[in-house]
Amino acid sequence: MVSPLALLLVTFFVMMVAGVPLSFAMLASTIVYFLFVGQPLYLVVQQFFIGIDSFTLLAIPFFMLAGDLMVVSGTAERMLKFSNAIVGRFRGGVGYVTIVSSMLFGGCSGSAISEIAGLGRMQVRMMESGGFARPFATALAVAASIKGAIIPPSIPMVLVGAITGTSIGGLLVGGAVPGVLVAVAMAIVVILTSRGMRPARNEKLSPRAFATIFLESVPFLAMPFIILGGILTGLFTPTEASAAAVAYGLLLLAVSKGSTLDWKNLVLLFVRSGTLAAVVLLLSGASAVFSWVLAAEKVPELVANLLFGITDNKYVILLIINIFLLLWSMVMDMLPAIFIIVPMLMPLAVKLGIDPVHFGVVVVFNLVIGLITPPYGAALFTGSIVTGVPLEKIVRSMWPFMLAAIAVLMIITYIPQTVLLLPRLFVIGPHGRVQFDC
Repeated sequence: MVSPLALLLVTFFVMMVAGVPLSFAMLASTIVYFLFVGQPLYLVVQQFFIGIDSFTLLAIPFFMLAGDLMVVSGTAERMLKFSNAIVGRFRGGVGYVTIVSSMLFGGCSGSAISEIAGLGRMQVRMMESGGFARPFATALAVAASIKGAIIPPSIPMVLVGAITGTSIGGLLVGGAVPGVLVAVAMAIVVILTSRGMRPARNEKLSPRAFATIFLESVPFLAMPFIILGGILTGLFTPTEASAAAVAYGLLLLAVSKGSTLDWKNLVLLFVRSGTLAAVVLLLSGASAVFSWVLAAEKVPELVANLLFGITDNKYVILLIINIFLLLWSMVMDMLPAIFIIVPMLMPLAVKLGIDPVHFGVVVVFNLVIGLITPPYGAALFTGSIVTGVPLEKIVRSMWPFMLAAIAVLMIITYIPQTVLLLPRLFVIGPHGRVQFDC
């Protein structure tokens, strides 16, 4: 006789292979499961609404909208100009400008895709003028974009916190050091490959010229500090910080564009954010039903027993999980992967004595690497579309950056303090606010 769990999983994977959208595949397979075991279907509706009844999920469309507002307000150009003023004089400086500007822009968008779409074309054009081959320049721009999904405000971190109950403030802060480590690792790759490259600029900026660039950039550089500073000082919860970011983005757009503001495009940005909110809520509700069934069938315990049957060494299990997540991220987009995988793996992490914030950051880092790996890497496809470089040429130039990212993954996996150092300086106060731990 077919087991209910086998029927659930087979139905789910068959529908996925057939091209059914993930949320509908999860819902349909759980309905088949409930009909098979004779459970009332109102439980599907009940668990679905439990999955979408989350105030923190609002942070995702808000952060996405804030990033879009920063793009149309001219943030990309200001970030590149400011980064050029800081690191443009070094040999191969165009590569460093790309890395720094991606980090600054990631502090506004929270998304790797938004970052490469907003900055990619300008970054590649600048690196070509500095002597980099176009495929390598595109690979660097794509690889540098992953910091947008790691450093605050990271949309994947918010999602992990929302579906697992882990501190979102802790996850956001925990991604800061790994994001910096990725930047350092990619800068090392540029150092090793930039011999003979020209700097981004040859002239030395006068103090007055640098001050002018800095003052012009301050309003655009302020967004990450408003978000992270508001969370860390206890002024905002992460969701409130996302709404504040939207308000600031609207103010900045109004001031920078003035009477030239395109209201039609602004409406389209709001529609896009509303569509994203609907997609996230549909995925959240469907995954809540699916995860509830998996929990009822004791799948997390089965996974734990399988791993413990191989070894009881925490570090070996972490290595196995990393390999699994890297492979998984190569064939599935990041947000659906979070909804499916994280609810199963988080109980195992807790059982191993791994801090949930540490594990959440490691999971997100794994899935973010998947954005730049074939065959499904969404950032790869976006970079190819934006720059016009064939995908296979980008992939051939991507491997040193993949190795650099995996090296950082190993560091944050086996040195938890790289993730937990900053979160442990803070404690969660009333209403989820983060306060300094004196």
